[in-house]
This record gives sequence, C-alpha cells and structure tokens, in this order.
Amino acid sequence: MEPEKGKYFNLLSSGALSVKVINQIPGHMSTLGLTITPITQDMYGRNDASEKITDYLTRLPLYLVEGNPSWEGLLVGFPGDKKELSTKSVGTPYLRVILYPILDLHHRLQNLSKKRLPCIYFIGDRFSDVFLRKFFLLREVIPHIVVLTNDLYQCAQNKSQPPVTEKIFTESWTQMKISKQMSSEHGQKIQSGKRETVLRFLSSEVPCSEGTENPERLDILGYDGKDHSIVAFELKGPGASRVELENLFLQGVEHRNWLENNKMAIKLLFDGGPRGRRINTKKRVRLYLGFYGEFLPAIFNELKHEAIRRDPYTEIEFIKLVNENDGVTLRSMLT
Repeated sequence: MEPEKGKYFNLLSSGALSVKVINQIPGHMSTLGLTITPITQDMYGRNDASEKITDYLTRLPLYLVEGNPSWEGLLVGFPGDKKELSTKSVGTPYLRVILYPILDLHHRLQNLSKKRLPCIYFIGDRFSDVFLRKFFLLREVIPHIVVLTNDLYQCAQNKSQPPVTEKIFTESWTQMKISKQMSSEHGQKIQSGKRETVLRFLSSEVPCSEGTENPERLDILGYDGKDHSIVAFELKGPGASRVELENLFLQGVEHRNWLENNKMAIKLLFDGGPRGRRINTKKRVRLYLGFYGEFLPAIFNELKHEAIRRDPYTEIEFIKLVNENDGVTLRSMLT
C-alpha cells in the first residue's frame, strides 16, 4: 500500500485508536435480543499461508451477530475518530485489501454456523464517501449492508425534537410545530385523495448523506402509522428564496435515497431492530416536501415525473404548509 495511505493500519496495529464507538453500538445491539460474539482465529476455519484471512482484516474488531435470522451476520468495527477514518488516513489501497477477505470470512462463518447470515455490519465514528462506495459493492452478493455510525447512534439515543422557539412563522418554528404534531397521540394526518396518511415522529435533524465537514441532516424522520413505511420530511420556511425552494426537491431526493439504502440501520437504531414494530423495511421510503405559498414550482412536477419514470415505485408528495391556529396545517398538493 502507499505509505501515506497506510497510516490507518499502522495506527490500528499500534492500538492507538479509540474503540468507544465499537463498544457502544454492539452493546446496544445486545439489548435488542441479538448475541454479539467476538470472532477468534479458530473460527476462521482454514488459515494456512495460501488461504489466510489477512492481518489487514483481523486487526479490526470482528464479531458474529446471532439471535434473529433476519439480523444475523458478520460485524466489522473500525476504531478511531472521524479524522482517523478520513480519506487522508484510510486510502482505497487498504479498503481493497480487506474487501474480499470480508466476503471470505462471511462465507466461512456461514459454513461454521450453518446459517444464512444475511447481514454485514460496519461500525465506526463516521465514514467517508470512499468507504461507503466500497462497502456498498458488497450488496451485489450480501442482502443487507448495515452501516452504523456514531452520529446516527447518538441521534437515535437523543430522540431529538427541534428546540422550542419563540420566533413565530420561521422555518425552525415550522419544523418544531410539525414534529410536535407528528409526536401527538393522533399523529399528523394528511389526506391525499382517498388515502389518509398518519405521520408519526421518530427524530429530527437526522444525520444522513455525507457533507464536506459534517453529515447533511434530514429535517424530520418519521413513519406512516398505517403501512409502517419510513417517511423523509424536508421543508422550507416562509422566507425561502426561489433558489432555496427549488433546491428542496433535490435535497429531499438525496436524503430519501440515503434512507432507502440504510433502512436496516434506521430500524435497528430507531425502532429496536428485530423487536421493533413501527417500521417495515420491506416498504419503500416515502418523501414529503413541505413549503409555504399558493403555487407549486413548475420544475417540481417535471422532476417528480422524471424520478417516477426512472423508478416507478418512487413516492414523492408535495405538501402546502399553512400557518393557522398557532400551528401548521399540512395540505396535500396532488399532481
């Protein structure tokens, strides 16, 4: 490997990297009815010189996850903080030399356990786009790639809502009001033609797609109380400019796609994994785009129709926001 890109493996080998996140998240998983067992060398099976699971992989914390057939698999932990896991420390040469050994180890564990093991989990403080692209290549042969970061774990533990604000009729006030309405006993009802949706609250400001410095954040994460699909709700306040409003669509689609790729992680951290009953990961993620004003930007229809043409199962709904009765009324804008 290139010397400058071998920094992470050198730090890993010296034991200098923090394992706080690697201990926290598996510890949380063990409270959900899953058994987390460290993988030892005698579990590798054959390990002679010609078929050895390399040190590049075995220096990482490795675990076997069991307890529920849909959630069992191999767990790979990456110690260190976001800086130590950045592309300046971890290069593609290192990722290349662990990718196939991960598949090999997963296959050996299947033979050892006589189980399907449909999941491979990756746990770390935060992963760069380079990491994620490499990980997601494994989806070609593994049903579920579950990426669990410290950002997402902390968000799920806090179960946050936007702070109460005295400033009326702003974007933050709107986000707060909608979140509280979704958290209420009856949820937030939206009538779309003959279909009534009941939105329920999970969290706000949810870290999702990687940004330049910090993850981008989804305004509101929820679920449909009737069909239990995950809901991504993005909104703009009354003061949004034309450019900000038009950007709402692409921002929402990006976050919706991220949720679609990470439904298992969302269910594990926000819905108790195998014990949860609020989220159905077999349902597609729905996107709601909320904004003030009387008219739908013309480009929204064009973008929506193109998105559906590419993927007929895509569900995107435009929501007119109305400030009334010290709250926010949500009205579907059918297209």
